[in-house]
Amino acid sequence: MNAPFFWKYRMKKKVLYFIKADKNFYDLIRSIIPTERYELMTLEDGSVEERNRLLAEAELVIVGGARMSAADVDVAAKCRLVLHQGVGYHDTVATDILMKRQIRLAVTPQGTSEGVAEHAIMMMLATGRRLAFCDSELRVGRWHSNTFRSSARQLFGATVGIIGFGRIGKQVAKRLIGFDTKTIYTDLIEIEPEIEMELKTKRVSMETLLSESDFVTLHVPLTDCTHHLIDEVALAKMKVGATLINCARGPVVSELGLVNALRSGHIGGAGLDVFEIEPPPTPNPFADFPNVVLTPHHAPGTRDTMIVKFKEIFANADRFFNGERMENEISLI
Repeated sequence: MNAPFFWKYRMKKKVLYFIKADKNFYDLIRSIIPTERYELMTLEDGSVEERNRLLAEAELVIVGGARMSAADVDVAAKCRLVLHQGVGYHDTVATDILMKRQIRLAVTPQGTSEGVAEHAIMMMLATGRRLAFCDSELRVGRWHSNTFRSSARQLFGATVGIIGFGRIGKQVAKRLIGFDTKTIYTDLIEIEPEIEMELKTKRVSMETLLSESDFVTLHVPLTDCTHHLIDEVALAKMKVGATLINCARGPVVSELGLVNALRSGHIGGAGLDVFEIEPPPTPNPFADFPNVVLTPHHAPGTRDTMIVKFKEIFANADRFFNGERMENEISLI
Protein backbone atom coordinates (compact mmCIF):
# COMPACT_ATOMS: atom_id res chain seq x y z
CA MET A 1 0.00 0.00 0.00
CA ASN A 2 1.30 3.44 -0.91
CA ALA A 3 0.86 5.79 2.01
CA PRO A 4 -0.61 9.24 1.20
CA PHE A 5 1.59 12.31 1.04
CA PHE A 6 0.60 13.59 4.49
CA TRP A 7 2.32 10.64 6.20
CA LYS A 8 5.64 12.38 5.55
CA TYR A 9 4.74 15.13 7.99
CA ARG A 10 3.45 12.96 10.80
CA MET A 11 5.31 11.58 13.78
CA LYS A 12 6.07 7.90 13.50
CA LYS A 13 3.47 5.70 15.18
CA LYS A 14 4.90 3.74 18.09
CA VAL A 15 4.16 0.03 17.78
CA LEU A 16 4.64 -2.46 20.62
CA TYR A 17 5.14 -6.11 19.79
CA PHE A 18 3.54 -7.55 22.91
CA ILE A 19 5.36 -10.89 22.87
CA LYS A 20 8.90 -11.45 24.07
CA ALA A 21 10.96 -12.94 21.26
CA ASP A 22 14.59 -13.15 20.20
CA LYS A 23 16.67 -10.71 18.17
CA ASN A 24 16.35 -12.73 14.96
CA PHE A 25 12.57 -12.50 15.07
CA TYR A 26 12.61 -8.80 15.91
CA ASP A 27 14.96 -8.30 12.96
CA LEU A 28 12.50 -10.13 10.73
CA ILE A 29 9.70 -7.77 11.79
CA ARG A 30 11.94 -4.74 11.24
CA SER A 31 12.72 -5.97 7.71
CA ILE A 32 8.99 -5.73 6.93
CA ILE A 33 7.78 -2.71 8.93
CA PRO A 34 7.45 0.57 7.00
CA THR A 35 10.09 2.36 9.06
CA GLU A 36 9.19 5.78 7.69
CA ARG A 37 5.78 5.46 9.38
CA TYR A 38 6.24 3.15 12.36
CA GLU A 39 8.72 2.72 15.21
CA LEU A 40 8.84 -0.81 16.57
CA MET A 41 9.21 -1.27 20.34
CA THR A 42 10.11 -4.72 21.65
CA LEU A 43 10.41 -6.50 24.98
CA GLU A 44 13.99 -7.23 25.95
CA ASP A 45 13.70 -8.57 29.49
CA GLY A 46 9.93 -9.09 29.57
CA SER A 47 9.54 -7.57 33.03
CA VAL A 48 6.28 -5.98 34.14
CA GLU A 49 8.07 -2.63 34.49
CA GLU A 50 9.41 -2.77 30.93
CA ARG A 51 6.05 -3.87 29.53
CA ASN A 52 4.16 -1.09 31.32
CA ARG A 53 6.68 1.54 30.21
CA LEU A 54 6.33 0.55 26.57
CA LEU A 55 2.57 0.12 26.76
CA ALA A 56 2.26 3.70 27.99
CA GLU A 57 3.94 4.90 24.77
CA ALA A 58 2.26 2.61 22.25
CA GLU A 59 -0.41 3.80 19.82
CA LEU A 60 -0.62 0.35 18.25
CA VAL A 61 -0.14 -2.99 20.01
CA ILE A 62 0.45 -6.27 18.17
CA VAL A 63 -0.69 -9.24 20.24
CA GLY A 64 -0.51 -13.01 19.86
CA GLY A 65 0.36 -15.75 22.32
CA ALA A 66 0.68 -13.48 25.39
CA ARG A 67 -2.59 -12.20 26.82
CA MET A 68 -3.23 -8.46 26.83
CA SER A 69 -5.20 -8.12 30.04
CA ALA A 70 -7.55 -5.38 31.22
CA ALA A 71 -4.70 -4.05 33.38
CA ASP A 72 -2.46 -3.88 30.33
CA VAL A 73 -5.09 -1.96 28.37
CA ASP A 74 -5.47 0.47 31.28
CA VAL A 75 -1.74 1.22 31.12
CA ALA A 76 -1.85 1.73 27.33
CA ALA A 77 -3.30 5.23 27.55
CA LYS A 78 -2.32 6.23 23.98
CA CYS A 79 -3.38 2.98 22.32
CA ARG A 80 -5.92 3.31 19.52
CA LEU A 81 -5.54 -0.02 17.77
CA VAL A 82 -4.80 -3.66 18.63
CA LEU A 83 -3.86 -6.05 15.86
CA HIS A 84 -3.76 -9.79 16.52
CA GLN A 85 -1.08 -11.63 14.56
CA GLY A 86 -3.37 -14.66 14.40
CA VAL A 87 -7.08 -15.30 14.86
CA GLY A 88 -7.51 -16.55 18.44
CA TYR A 89 -8.36 -13.26 20.11
CA HIS A 90 -11.01 -14.76 22.42
CA ASP A 91 -8.53 -15.72 25.14
CA THR A 92 -5.67 -13.32 24.36
CA VAL A 93 -7.31 -9.89 24.42
CA ALA A 94 -9.52 -8.25 27.08
CA THR A 95 -12.21 -7.25 24.59
CA ASP A 96 -14.57 -5.70 27.16
CA ILE A 97 -12.16 -2.91 28.06
CA LEU A 98 -11.18 -2.42 24.41
CA MET A 99 -14.84 -1.75 23.69
CA LYS A 100 -15.14 0.69 26.60
CA ARG A 101 -12.03 2.55 25.46
CA GLN A 102 -13.18 2.39 21.81
CA ILE A 103 -9.92 0.75 20.84
CA ARG A 104 -10.30 -1.09 17.54
CA LEU A 105 -9.31 -4.74 17.07
CA ALA A 106 -8.53 -6.75 13.95
CA VAL A 107 -7.17 -10.25 13.39
CA THR A 108 -4.75 -11.55 10.78
CA PRO A 109 -5.93 -14.87 9.34
CA GLN A 110 -3.49 -14.71 6.44
CA GLY A 111 -1.00 -17.54 6.78
CA THR A 112 -2.52 -18.99 9.98
CA SER A 113 -4.87 -21.46 8.31
CA GLU A 114 -2.22 -22.93 6.04
CA GLY A 115 0.45 -23.05 8.75
CA VAL A 116 -1.74 -24.69 11.39
CA ALA A 117 -3.21 -27.14 8.86
CA GLU A 118 0.28 -28.26 7.83
CA HIS A 119 1.25 -28.64 11.48
CA ALA A 120 -1.87 -30.68 12.27
CA ILE A 121 -1.14 -33.05 9.39
CA MET A 122 2.48 -33.31 10.55
CA MET A 123 1.29 -34.17 14.06
CA MET A 124 -0.96 -36.93 12.71
CA LEU A 125 1.93 -38.45 10.77
CA ALA A 126 4.51 -37.97 13.53
CA THR A 127 2.28 -39.35 16.28
CA GLY A 128 1.08 -42.25 14.17
CA ARG A 129 4.66 -43.26 13.37
CA ARG A 130 6.04 -42.49 16.89
CA LEU A 131 8.50 -40.13 15.24
CA ALA A 132 9.63 -38.13 18.29
CA PHE A 133 10.33 -41.24 20.38
CA CYS A 134 12.12 -43.13 17.59
CA ASP A 135 14.25 -40.08 16.77
CA SER A 136 15.29 -39.51 20.40
CA GLU A 137 16.07 -43.19 20.88
CA LEU A 138 18.11 -43.49 17.70
CA ARG A 139 20.21 -40.48 18.71
CA VAL A 140 21.43 -42.41 21.74
CA GLY A 141 21.95 -45.67 19.86
CA ARG A 142 18.70 -47.54 20.50
CA TRP A 143 17.12 -49.21 17.45
CA HIS A 144 13.33 -49.63 17.24
CA SER A 145 12.82 -51.08 13.78
CA ASN A 146 10.14 -53.53 14.95
CA THR A 147 8.93 -51.96 18.21
CA PHE A 148 5.85 -50.23 16.86
CA ARG A 149 4.82 -52.39 13.92
CA SER A 150 1.76 -53.57 15.82
CA SER A 151 0.66 -50.12 17.00
CA ALA A 152 1.89 -47.42 14.57
CA ARG A 153 -0.79 -45.85 12.36
CA GLN A 154 -0.88 -44.27 8.93
CA LEU A 155 -3.20 -41.69 7.39
CA PHE A 156 -3.94 -43.62 4.20
CA GLY A 157 -7.37 -45.21 4.58
CA ALA A 158 -7.93 -43.73 8.04
CA THR A 159 -11.02 -41.84 9.17
CA VAL A 160 -10.13 -38.32 10.28
CA GLY A 161 -12.59 -36.24 12.29
CA ILE A 162 -12.25 -32.45 12.30
CA ILE A 163 -13.88 -30.61 15.21
CA GLY A 164 -14.39 -27.03 14.06
CA PHE A 165 -14.72 -26.43 10.32
CA GLY A 166 -13.70 -22.80 10.00
CA ARG A 167 -10.74 -21.49 8.01
CA ILE A 168 -8.24 -23.93 9.55
CA GLY A 169 -10.52 -26.96 9.57
CA LYS A 170 -11.21 -26.50 5.87
CA GLN A 171 -7.49 -26.26 5.09
CA VAL A 172 -6.89 -29.50 7.00
CA ALA A 173 -9.61 -31.24 5.00
CA LYS A 174 -8.13 -29.92 1.75
CA ARG A 175 -4.72 -31.36 2.59
CA LEU A 176 -6.17 -34.72 3.64
CA ILE A 177 -7.56 -35.37 0.17
CA GLY A 178 -4.14 -36.49 -1.05
CA PHE A 179 -3.92 -39.04 1.78
CA ASP A 180 -7.15 -40.73 0.66
CA THR A 181 -8.72 -40.49 4.09
CA LYS A 182 -12.37 -40.61 4.96
CA THR A 183 -12.84 -37.11 6.37
CA ILE A 184 -15.77 -36.09 8.56
CA TYR A 185 -16.38 -32.94 10.58
CA THR A 186 -18.62 -31.40 13.17
CA ASP A 187 -19.40 -27.69 13.48
CA LEU A 188 -22.19 -25.47 14.79
CA ILE A 189 -22.58 -23.97 11.32
CA GLU A 190 -23.80 -26.02 8.40
CA ILE A 191 -21.43 -25.83 5.45
CA GLU A 192 -22.60 -25.46 1.85
CA PRO A 193 -22.92 -28.82 0.02
CA GLU A 194 -20.59 -27.58 -2.75
CA ILE A 195 -17.79 -26.99 -0.22
CA GLU A 196 -18.36 -30.40 1.36
CA MET A 197 -18.13 -31.98 -2.08
CA GLU A 198 -14.99 -30.02 -2.98
CA LEU A 199 -13.28 -31.01 0.29
CA LYS A 200 -14.62 -34.58 0.17
CA THR A 201 -16.07 -34.46 3.64
CA LYS A 202 -19.41 -34.63 5.40
CA ARG A 203 -20.92 -33.22 8.55
CA VAL A 204 -21.74 -35.61 11.41
CA SER A 205 -22.67 -35.33 15.07
CA MET A 206 -19.97 -35.04 17.72
CA GLU A 207 -20.83 -38.53 19.00
CA THR A 208 -20.46 -40.05 15.54
CA LEU A 209 -17.19 -38.24 14.93
CA LEU A 210 -15.69 -39.39 18.21
CA SER A 211 -16.77 -43.00 17.81
CA GLU A 212 -15.69 -43.40 14.15
CA SER A 213 -12.47 -41.39 13.84
CA ASP A 214 -8.98 -42.87 13.88
CA PHE A 215 -7.61 -39.32 14.21
CA VAL A 216 -9.51 -36.45 15.88
CA THR A 217 -8.12 -32.96 15.26
CA LEU A 218 -9.32 -29.84 17.10
CA HIS A 219 -9.75 -26.45 15.43
CA VAL A 220 -12.04 -24.40 17.66
CA PRO A 221 -11.47 -21.17 19.61
CA LEU A 222 -11.30 -21.21 23.40
CA THR A 223 -14.63 -20.02 24.77
CA ASP A 224 -16.84 -20.97 27.71
CA CYS A 225 -18.50 -23.52 25.42
CA THR A 226 -15.27 -25.17 24.29
CA HIS A 227 -13.42 -25.25 27.61
CA HIS A 228 -12.73 -28.97 28.28
CA LEU A 229 -14.79 -29.86 25.23
CA ILE A 230 -12.66 -33.01 25.16
CA ASP A 231 -13.01 -34.25 28.72
CA GLU A 232 -13.10 -37.71 30.28
CA VAL A 233 -16.57 -38.36 28.86
CA ALA A 234 -15.62 -37.33 25.32
CA LEU A 235 -12.36 -39.31 25.47
CA ALA A 236 -14.27 -42.41 26.54
CA LYS A 237 -16.47 -42.04 23.46
CA MET A 238 -13.46 -42.02 21.14
CA LYS A 239 -12.57 -45.12 19.18
CA VAL A 240 -10.15 -47.39 21.04
CA GLY A 241 -6.62 -46.63 19.82
CA ALA A 242 -7.57 -43.31 18.21
CA THR A 243 -5.16 -40.36 18.11
CA LEU A 244 -6.03 -36.87 19.38
CA ILE A 245 -4.44 -33.78 17.82
CA ASN A 246 -4.72 -30.37 19.50
CA CYS A 247 -3.38 -27.34 17.63
CA ALA A 248 -6.20 -25.10 18.89
CA ARG A 249 -6.00 -24.06 22.55
CA GLY A 250 -4.78 -26.11 25.51
CA PRO A 251 -7.86 -25.81 27.76
CA VAL A 252 -10.08 -27.27 25.03
CA VAL A 253 -8.73 -30.61 26.31
CA SER A 254 -8.75 -31.87 29.90
CA GLU A 255 -5.10 -32.82 30.28
CA LEU A 256 -5.81 -34.96 33.34
CA GLY A 257 -8.42 -36.87 31.38
CA LEU A 258 -6.07 -37.30 28.43
CA VAL A 259 -3.20 -38.55 30.61
CA ASN A 260 -5.52 -41.15 32.13
CA ALA A 261 -6.83 -42.21 28.71
CA LEU A 262 -3.27 -42.62 27.42
CA ARG A 263 -2.24 -44.62 30.48
CA SER A 264 -5.20 -46.97 30.09
CA GLY A 265 -4.42 -47.47 26.41
CA HIS A 266 -7.87 -46.31 25.32
CA ILE A 267 -6.30 -43.41 23.43
CA GLY A 268 -3.58 -44.58 21.06
CA GLY A 269 -1.64 -41.33 20.81
CA ALA A 270 -1.73 -37.56 21.02
CA GLY A 271 -0.10 -34.66 19.21
CA LEU A 272 -0.15 -31.50 21.33
CA ASP A 273 0.97 -28.05 20.24
CA VAL A 274 -0.93 -26.29 23.04
CA PHE A 275 -1.34 -26.84 26.78
CA GLU A 276 -3.60 -25.83 29.65
CA ILE A 277 -0.67 -23.93 31.18
CA GLU A 278 1.96 -22.47 28.86
CA PRO A 279 4.82 -23.14 29.18
CA PRO A 280 3.70 -26.44 30.75
CA PRO A 281 5.03 -27.43 34.18
CA THR A 282 8.11 -29.59 34.59
CA PRO A 283 8.05 -32.54 34.56
CA ASN A 284 5.59 -32.51 31.67
CA PRO A 285 2.94 -35.19 32.34
CA PHE A 286 3.09 -36.26 28.68
CA ALA A 287 6.88 -36.50 28.42
CA ASP A 288 7.21 -40.24 29.07
CA PHE A 289 4.64 -41.41 26.54
CA PRO A 290 6.29 -42.74 23.36
CA ASN A 291 3.01 -42.23 21.50
CA VAL A 292 2.82 -38.49 22.22
CA VAL A 293 4.40 -35.69 20.17
CA LEU A 294 4.84 -32.27 21.80
CA THR A 295 5.56 -28.89 20.19
CA PRO A 296 5.71 -25.45 21.90
CA HIS A 297 2.62 -23.65 20.51
CA HIS A 298 4.24 -22.83 17.20
CA ALA A 299 1.88 -24.40 14.65
CA PRO A 300 1.72 -21.26 12.47
CA GLY A 301 5.19 -20.08 13.48
CA THR A 302 7.18 -20.38 10.27
CA ARG A 303 9.22 -17.65 8.66
CA ASP A 304 7.01 -17.85 5.58
CA THR A 305 3.84 -17.36 7.62
CA MET A 306 5.32 -14.50 9.65
CA ILE A 307 6.33 -12.58 6.53
CA VAL A 308 2.79 -12.88 5.16
CA LYS A 309 1.31 -11.86 8.50
CA PHE A 310 3.41 -8.79 9.20
CA LYS A 311 2.94 -7.44 5.69
CA GLU A 312 -0.80 -7.63 6.28
CA ILE A 313 -0.57 -6.27 9.83
CA PHE A 314 1.13 -3.09 8.67
CA ALA A 315 -1.16 -2.81 5.64
CA ASN A 316 -4.08 -2.93 8.07
CA ALA A 317 -2.39 -0.36 10.32
CA ASP A 318 -2.02 1.93 7.31
CA ARG A 319 -5.72 1.50 6.55
CA PHE A 320 -6.63 2.44 10.10
CA PHE A 321 -4.41 5.51 10.37
CA ASN A 322 -5.46 6.67 6.90
CA GLY A 323 -9.12 6.53 7.92
CA GLU A 324 -9.87 3.57 5.64
CA ARG A 325 -11.82 0.40 6.36
CA MET A 326 -9.67 -2.30 7.95
CA GLU A 327 -9.81 -5.93 6.89
CA ASN A 328 -10.83 -8.66 9.35
CA GLU A 329 -11.92 -6.20 12.02
CA ILE A 330 -13.68 -7.73 15.03
CA SER A 331 -16.95 -6.14 16.06
CA LEU A 332 -16.78 -5.43 19.78
CA ILE A 333 -20.38 -4.26 20.10
